[in-house]
Amino acid sequence: MESAAKEDHSYGWVIVAASTYCMILAFGANLTVSVLIDPLQAEFGWSRAQISIAYTMLTVGAAIGGLFWGGLSDRIGAKKIAFFGAVVLSVQLVLISYQSELWAIYALYFVLGAFGIGALFTPLLALTGLWFSKNKGLALGIVTAGGAIGQGAIPFAERMMISSWGWRDAMFYLGIAYIVTLIPVLFFLKQPPMFEAGASRLKKSNENTWGISHMITLPWLSFAGLFCCICMSAPLIHLVPLGMDLGLGPETAASLLFVLMVSGLFGRLFFGSFADRVGGLKAYFLASVGQTVSVFWFTQTTSLPLLYVISVVFGFAFAGVMTCLIICAQQAAPVRLTGLAVAMVSGTAWVGMGVGGFQAGYFFDLNGSYTTSFANAAIAGMINLTILIALFAYRRNRGMGGSIQAA
Repeated sequence: MESAAKEDHSYGWVIVAASTYCMILAFGANLTVSVLIDPLQAEFGWSRAQISIAYTMLTVGAAIGGLFWGGLSDRIGAKKIAFFGAVVLSVQLVLISYQSELWAIYALYFVLGAFGIGALFTPLLALTGLWFSKNKGLALGIVTAGGAIGQGAIPFAERMMISSWGWRDAMFYLGIAYIVTLIPVLFFLKQPPMFEAGASRLKKSNENTWGISHMITLPWLSFAGLFCCICMSAPLIHLVPLGMDLGLGPETAASLLFVLMVSGLFGRLFFGSFADRVGGLKAYFLASVGQTVSVFWFTQTTSLPLLYVISVVFGFAFAGVMTCLIICAQQAAPVRLTGLAVAMVSGTAWVGMGVGGFQAGYFFDLNGSYTTSFANAAIAGMINLTILIALFAYRRNRGMGGSIQAA
C-alpha cells in the first residue's frame, strides 16, 4: 500500500514534466504578438496600438475559454481538453501566417487564446496541483516556469526566424513544430488516484486550506490578479519595440525579453518553493512588490547593461506573481472546484494582460514614448498591493492571521 502511494506520488513529477513542456509552447505562442509588431507595422502601416489589440483578443479569449475549460476539467479531467487545445493552438499559428487583414489576425488570436491556450493553461495547472499535497508550490513553480521559458525562448527563436525567412514562414513553421512535438507529450497525462478513491466525498466537500468561504476570497484574488497583470503586461508585450526604439538591433532587443524570462524561470522556482514555506499569499505579496517597484524603470535609461539588470529584477518578480496567484487560488478553494478556481483568477488575470498590453501601445501612439505606459503599469501594481493588504487585514479579522504561514 505504501509503495503504491509512493509510486503514485512519483508519477506526479511525470505530470509536472509533461505540463511544463505544454506551458513552454503555450506561453511562447502567447507572446508571438510582441515580435510581430515591427514586421506588421513595416508591411501594412498599422499602429502599435492596433497590432497590440491582437494580444488583447488573445487574452480575452483565454479568460473566457479558461472559465469553461477549467470548470469542464473538474468533471472530465484535463487530458481530452489538452489534446483539443494543442491542435487548435498549432492550427491557429499556421493560419496567422496567411493573413493580410487585421480583423482576421484579431479573430485567429482570439481563437488561439480561447480554444488553444485556455484549454492547456487552466486544466493543466489544476491537474498538477491535484497530484500534490506536499511540495505543491514547488510543483506549480516548475510548471509555471515552463511559461517563463516559453515567453523568452519562443519569441527569441521566432525573431531569428523572421530575420531569416520573414514573418509568414516563421509563423507557419512554428505551428508545424507545435503539433509535432505537443501531441506525444499529452499521452502521459492522467487524473490523480484521489479522484477515483474519494470521488463522492470530494464532490460534496467545501473544505479549503484558508478556512474562509471561497465565495469571498476567490473574487478578491481575481480582482488583485486583474491589476497585477495590467502591471506586468506592458514590458512583456512592448519591451522588444522599446529596445528597438532605443536603437538596438532586433535580436538584441529580443534578448532583453529572453533575459527577463530566464530570470523568470528562477523566480517561479523560488517563489513556488517559498510559498510552500510561508504560504501563497505572503509569497504573492512579496513578488508583487518586486514587480511594481521595477516596472517603471525600463523607460528611465538608455543603457543596455542597465536594461539587462532591470529585466533580471522584473523577470524574477513578475514570474513569482503568477505562480503564487495560482497557488492562492488552489488554497482558497475546495478540491472539487480546483479547475474553476484557477480559471476564475487566471481569467481576470488574462483580461488584465490584455488591458495592460493595449494601454501601453495606446499611450505610445499618443505620446511617442513609453513613459506614460509604464507609469500606468506601476500604478496598477500599487492597486494590486492595496487589495492584498486589505485581504491580509480581512483574514486577520477573521482569526486567520496565525494560519497565513501555513496557507
